[in-house]
Amino acid sequence: MTPGIFGNALQAIVGLSVAIIVFEGAFHLRLDRIRSAQRETLRLVTLGAAVSLVGTALVVHYVLGTPWDVAFLIGSLLVATGPTVITPIMSVVPVRERVASTLETEGVVNDVTAAIMAIVMFEYVLLGSQGVPVLVREFAVRFGLGIAVGASVAGVLWYVLRHGTQAVENAPQNARLMVLVASLVMYGLAEVIGARFGASEAGIAAVATGGFLLGNTDIPYRDTIEQFKGDISLLVIAFVFITLASLLSIDDLLELGVGGIVTVVAIAGLIRPVAVLLSTAGDRLTIHERVFISGLGPRGIIPASVATLFALELQPTDPSTATALVGTVFLVIFATVVFEGGLARHLAQALDVIPMRAIIIGGGRVGKELASRLEERGEDVVIIERDQRVVEELREADS
Repeated sequence: MTPGIFGNALQAIVGLSVAIIVFEGAFHLRLDRIRSAQRETLRLVTLGAAVSLVGTALVVHYVLGTPWDVAFLIGSLLVATGPTVITPIMSVVPVRERVASTLETEGVVNDVTAAIMAIVMFEYVLLGSQGVPVLVREFAVRFGLGIAVGASVAGVLWYVLRHGTQAVENAPQNARLMVLVASLVMYGLAEVIGARFGASEAGIAAVATGGFLLGNTDIPYRDTIEQFKGDISLLVIAFVFITLASLLSIDDLLELGVGGIVTVVAIAGLIRPVAVLLSTAGDRLTIHERVFISGLGPRGIIPASVATLFALELQPTDPSTATALVGTVFLVIFATVVFEGGLARHLAQALDVIPMRAIIIGGGRVGKELASRLEERGEDVVIIERDQRVVEELREADS
């Protein structure tokens, strides 16, 4: 497939695809999950993200020779590890719960923050030469417009889902379709309004805002909506990756040469470990668990989709920047998914972070103390007890 097949409609199609992907990521970002996250996880999505952003930008600038603004744009995109990659790996590599929770929370949070940071850096690529005041003003307009549109559409959808009259047998299907349409309306409306004021890229902020607000409100049929959005996202992801690949040729990747390999090795083998080890300092995670997290940071669909969208916009006026953007992002995604994903089980076994499964007979004082000690080590523990009163006490203590 070549981009020319879709003509001028390709950018709009990719934009709507990105809207669905970003909306789904924001929809899964729960406030209670952030509040309940351990301090190591919170540092990983703040300090760790900052280290990853700056470190990646430095490597891309000095190794590949890209301008600083493009280097920071690439760095902001590659902050995202992404649940679309991490979750399938965790389903086949049964590591300790605290390790899996840390990786999955990092992926969910960074998916959204990376998309927002990428908007900032893309505005700098487009407007940086006009000075900081212009950049700040234009970004504020785009971001403010996106928040306003996303919040408005999310509010209307929430009211319809909560108070609208629907046939009971069709309500779940209607809810799924309304959420899908709402995500597209958020993006399209923000882009149309933004185009009138010369403020494109407001659509990503709109779907991120709307998805986050809806994901943190009490709406009916949440489970069926999440499953439907996941299924739709799979189709969209396939299209985005095909489009991304169509923007590149083998020659473009070969032009990265040794510099491309050095960049991937530096991002995965140096910057990621430094970010993780700095962020997870403390006694909650063992050194083996921290090393495992360092070795598992595959990039996913947010870098791919947003890079594709930005590259399509840059292609007519700055093809070299567009090629550098998609080439670097594609190479890092490919290498980290193949090597880190493929070696995850072997790394987990070598570092002994796959939990021992223990069954304890009896929930008395000795049994509870033993279970507590094993859980502190990160092991999976099941207590067998026939006294219903003791069972209830154990459940309350575990909650």
